Amino acid sequence: MDRKLNALFIFLLIVLFISVASVSQQWNIILGIGLAIVVTFPSFIGGKLTLDGMFAAIVVGVFVFGFGGWAAAVLLLLFFLSSAILSGHSDVEALKGSSRRNGLQVWANGLWVVLFFVFFAIFESPVLVVGAIGALAAAAADTWGTEIGAMLARTTYCITNFKEVKPGTDGGVSVPGTAASLVGSALIAFASLFIFSFSQPVAICIFSAGFLGSVLDSYFGAIFQRNNGTVPLPFTERSFSFDNNAVNVISTGMGAMLAITLKLIFV
Repeated sequence: MDRKLNALFIFLLIVLFISVASVSQQWNIILGIGLAIVVTFPSFIGGKLTLDGMFAAIVVGVFVFGFGGWAAAVLLLLFFLSSAILSGHSDVEALKGSSRRNGLQVWANGLWVVLFFVFFAIFESPVLVVGAIGALAAAAADTWGTEIGAMLARTTYCITNFKEVKPGTDGGVSVPGTAASLVGSALIAFASLFIFSFSQPVAICIFSAGFLGSVLDSYFGAIFQRNNGTVPLPFTERSFSFDNNAVNVISTGMGAMLAITLKLIFV
């Protein structure tokens, strides 16, 4: 599935390069390919990414740099490096039975960031950039909360009933993990103040949306993942299973929409 997503978005990138991208965006896309390889290859060699995960990270990086420019690329790099550093010091991947992030995990965090920058390239509405960064803030909040929670939390509680559960349980929350989620979202929001020259109210909207997105991630994890939640697909006999990647896609999407909604209402 991750290879299909990579191929689909590479095709979309080619179409946008030809039909939508300005000359400067075209040069950003070309330059972004080289820069993304330089940034992601060490993570592949160092055991942080699978091969498909590296390709997915390259595609995400090219989209973000191509249509968001240097400012967006710096924010994405900030998220990527902080996540890599934290994952190198926690046991969360061991708890979940994996050591490398694959393509699906990369897309689960980066899908909405990419889509909102694509929408921005097409419609040129600045509020769409706020949505993209809101999604990134939600991804950062979730990653920081998960990694720090695994390192420091002595007691973890289920978010739906606050009963004690084992560390690493889907839907589990802790005091250190929740505090780290606040810091992760604040990191992206605070950085956007300087990188994008956002006003303080806009940064607060992004911070709030990012943190709420991570809370929703825990809630959906408790509701769907712990109970093996499935949703029947219409007109078929098949059903869709909510795994961690699906929950991440939903929560980052909610982070994007909340950031836009809060910005439109309060700013």
